[in-house]
Amino acid sequence: MPVPKPWLEELTLNKLHRLATALGTSCSGTKLARIEAIHRAISNTVGEGDNRSNLSNLSLLSIDMGIRNLAFAHLTAPVEEVVRPLKHVRYSRPTLQAWRRIAVAEFLNSTRSSALERSKDTAVELAGATKESFEPIDYARHAYNLVKYMLQTYQPNYILIERQRFRSGGQSSVQEWTLRVGVFEGMLYAGLRTLVEEYQLQLGVEPMLPPRVNRYWLEGRQGLLASKNKRLVGRDVKKAKIDLVGNILGGQSSTICIGEDIQPEAADFVSRWNKVSKGERAAATNMSKLDDLADSLLQGLAWIHWQNNRRRIEVLGRDAVDMESGTLW
Repeated sequence: MPVPKPWLEELTLNKLHRLATALGTSCSGTKLARIEAIHRAISNTVGEGDNRSNLSNLSLLSIDMGIRNLAFAHLTAPVEEVVRPLKHVRYSRPTLQAWRRIAVAEFLNSTRSSALERSKDTAVELAGATKESFEPIDYARHAYNLVKYMLQTYQPNYILIERQRFRSGGQSSVQEWTLRVGVFEGMLYAGLRTLVEEYQLQLGVEPMLPPRVNRYWLEGRQGLLASKNKRLVGRDVKKAKIDLVGNILGGQSSTICIGEDIQPEAADFVSRWNKVSKGERAAATNMSKLDDLADSLLQGLAWIHWQNNRRRIEVLGRDAVDMESGTLW
């Protein structure tokens, strides 16, 4: 059922900001703009309603964009039914089934199995071993082969793709490398659309804005982006996200389950994270590799949480929200 407008209009701008953060939608603009953004988010919830048949078990592929450092996480989550205070369905605790960081050209030019194995530690080095082509005709082939491989291997019903920004950190110039990644991003969408139309696949594809993901994890949960005294930027944001994933995988969180096949990768992440935390010599290189993996995982987990939060508000309305703070109960 639709969310009534009156109770949303009772919330102040700051409270609407907190609610929008929990739903993964826009936090900027006038009060009316924020309310409309919240309504759009709720109306776009996957599998609306309280019927289990409206929502399928999730197979989610979350992609952190790159060419020499593309990372992806495959998460699965069964549907469960919640009966109190009102009956509704949601995704239960997700399981991390696959987690990779690859150099695209090397990955696709090698045999698939050996490329995956080698890419764990040497993605950047392998990419630089041979002359790399950035011609559109070559990357069109890479994009098609990559999406076809991912669809066949992981059989996702939703794919998230990190949205690229041409400028970051207030820079006025546009770096050539960001243009290349942006072109490749567009090719992934085109390849996916072609395969969806050709084979009539039941597949949702969504862009993910990094600021919204960062806001959810670092502001919504820790207040680090909102506090003027603790505001994180640049490298500190990366480290905070790596720390989050390190704590999740290190057993300090019940956020996810770790699939049996992926446990070595999870253990390797925690090992590298511990070295970064201790400030060892290879920390800078380790941090770069961990950052891409952390982004792909947090992006996927945030989307799952957003879907559950949106569905909860759809069913419970104002009873899902603490009207004094704008946070979800």
